[in-house]
Amino acid sequence: MSQCCGKIPTSDDVGFIVQTVLNTVERYGNIWQGEAGEEAANEYAVQELNLRKENFDKATHGFDCVFRNSGGHLVIGEAKATQASGLSALAVTSHGREGSVEWVEYKATLMCDPSSSLYSPNNAKIGEEILRVGAENVEFVVIHIDPKELTVDVTNLR
Repeated sequence: MSQCCGKIPTSDDVGFIVQTVLNTVERYGNIWQGEAGEEAANEYAVQELNLRKENFDKATHGFDCVFRNSGGHLVIGEAKATQASGLSALAVTSHGREGSVEWVEYKATLMCDPSSSLYSPNNAKIGEEILRVGAENVEFVVIHIDPKELTVDVTNLR
């Protein structure tokens, strides 16, 4: 895989990332698999779904990816790199299931709170937008990568 500053990845590049996840999962474990899966999901969303990455400061236990669609609307992405379905891998939390309106609203509120680990000026802008338009009106997609089968499927929750 060639890499240069600002290069838009090709389908071969995305395939290489997915293959790398497959080849190194046992060595680096679930944490590395999750990070690699998120990177592959980001690349897939840009290449195949025509989404544009939003300026977002990723934090632990926040959103995996944030994009804008061609209409300029926010799209939240949740990346799952598992052999099980992506939907079955969505965690149930004390603030609702990942991707639920309640969960998105809770995360958006934390992104606006300067005392929260999810806060940054960039994240606060996103959180404020989610709260302004309503979490129920923000598109949420699950980008699932099966590291064994080397397949990607996308489920739009709303």
